[in-house]
Amino acid sequence: MQQRAPAADPPVRKYLYKTALDTSAASYGCHIAVREILPRTKGLIQLSIDDRDIIARSKYGRDIKIKILGEYLTLRGDTSVSNKMYVLRSGTSMTHPDGIKGLSVQIEALYSFTRMLTIGFPPIRPALLDRATGRPVNTDARVVSEVFDIYTRWYEEQLRTDFKDLSLPLAGSPYCWIGEEKGMKQYLKKSL
Repeated sequence: MQQRAPAADPPVRKYLYKTALDTSAASYGCHIAVREILPRTKGLIQLSIDDRDIIARSKYGRDIKIKILGEYLTLRGDTSVSNKMYVLRSGTSMTHPDGIKGLSVQIEALYSFTRMLTIGFPPIRPALLDRATGRPVNTDARVVSEVFDIYTRWYEEQLRTDFKDLSLPLAGSPYCWIGEEKGMKQYLKKSL
């Protein structure tokens, strides 16, 4: 009888977690959430806010932000349907990105990682494209794995250079986010 190799331990995430599966038709799926430290107040606390705002409101420092980026990379291979909502434009509320095919938790992780490197409302949406063909690649397992490799190398290089002089992880690669052609320079943070 052949013995199976022991299953790998699931990644330990201190600041991110995956929500329970929502089976309602309007919001089917699950998503990545940031563990939040709510402020002490007698007033109302808005709960539907961008992850970057949750991180700021929780008073997470630079070191924790760097750890959160690393935790996003642990969602590699998670093809669960994502029901994540974002504030995509100024003056709007949280909404699920319309018309995005193949929005899985692993794509959400890469997109949320990218948004953490930006300020304001960048024009990108959570749809990866092949730069040469313009073809959507969210559902191409080989390409998504390659993109995770690109993000992992970028993250490891940034750890070595202390996250100074940031660039987009996909800059110079065969892949980009839909909307990236509208220009990202004004939204990109200079350092973390």
